[in-house]
Amino acid sequence: MVHDARHTLSLKGNDYFVISHQNITERKLAENEVEKLSRLDGLTGIANRRSFDEFLESEWKRCKRLRIPISLALLDLDHFKLLNDTYGHQAGDECLKSIGRVLEKYSGRPSDICARYGGEEFAIVYGNTNLDQAKMIASKVLDEIRSLNIPNEKAPTSPTLTASIGLAEMHPSSENDESQLVKMSDDALYQAKESGRDKVSIHLDSSE
Repeated sequence: MVHDARHTLSLKGNDYFVISHQNITERKLAENEVEKLSRLDGLTGIANRRSFDEFLESEWKRCKRLRIPISLALLDLDHFKLLNDTYGHQAGDECLKSIGRVLEKYSGRPSDICARYGGEEFAIVYGNTNLDQAKMIASKVLDEIRSLNIPNEKAPTSPTLTASIGLAEMHPSSENDESQLVKMSDDALYQAKESGRDKVSIHLDSSE
């Protein structure tokens, strides 16, 4: 892309046009790359919290318009602090990267997103997905995390890394909003951790 800049130059009473050409393609590509990177988590390479919030709001509106369900899974790594303390922060970082790769495999549709929600907590949005469908996917995610066999020998849950998932589904309407879905998923995650971890706990939409 070339940008023409035209300037008028006056010399000894005569006006001259000075035309300069500036190729802005590289600058635009660089700006796009910066914008893209600002939406990714620097460690795992998946969406960050900002991207998650924006995507959830957009997908909520789409599901509301089409009158279809939306599901949200919040995932927390069990006893991750013990893993960090036992093996060091570099091992912890590698663990988080591995989890990001797993979640990407199970959020491949345009109506899905996986994101690092904060620390060792992750989130997955499933548009046009009911609770039964989302639970099947979430169970596969936990199975794959177990199959990574990442050592966490001091954890009381298991000598290898496990995770807990809180899952909720809603039908967006004028009577609810996406913050309620997040609250329901968070409550379900708390239930999963309080009842032994390494499991999927679900929260039903009481407004239906």
